[in-house]
Amino acid sequence: MESSPQAAGGYPASLSQPVVLANGVVVMIRPIRAEDAPLEVEFLEGLSGESRYQRFLYELDELTDEMLTEFTQIDYLREMALIAVLELPHGPRQVGVARYSVAPDGHSCDFAIVVGDAWRGTGLAQELLGRLVRIARERGVRIIEGVSFAENRRMQGLARALGFETLPDPEDRDLVRMRMALQAERLDAGQC
Repeated sequence: MESSPQAAGGYPASLSQPVVLANGVVVMIRPIRAEDAPLEVEFLEGLSGESRYQRFLYELDELTDEMLTEFTQIDYLREMALIAVLELPHGPRQVGVARYSVAPDGHSCDFAIVVGDAWRGTGLAQELLGRLVRIARERGVRIIEGVSFAENRRMQGLARALGFETLPDPEDRDLVRMRMALQAERLDAGQC
């Protein structure tokens, strides 16, 4: 039996879809590709220092080569990164990204998301994270989790709107954990 390119870890083009945002702008949401490295660099460099700090949980001035490789050359079977791309006359521009990576246990994943400062309030973050949750669920991931600073009420509100539970981090009061069960627990054969 032959495996599909997606099953073999190839580029999952079927996940690409245009979306009309609340501001009327159309963006293409699609999985990231290795050749998107320049878009990713430009996007992250264009974020305010506060947005980078909220995303990475530390001050980040520039991406290392290792980080850029990790962010753009992904194993589509164990991770996903969706980018939102705006097509402009001078070329494409990335305006957001959401990603997850499956943990070594194979059943849970950690997510992260950031949208460009000018794109807040357009519904882009909800669109990106909602799609990421659906993909993780379809791929059999049981739990999706993330972390944000306790002061980042916008992120926590987004998470709650999508069905995440938000709880203070028991080890760091400056952080909040966001968690959602994606798969209903299977009943044993003897249970009804």
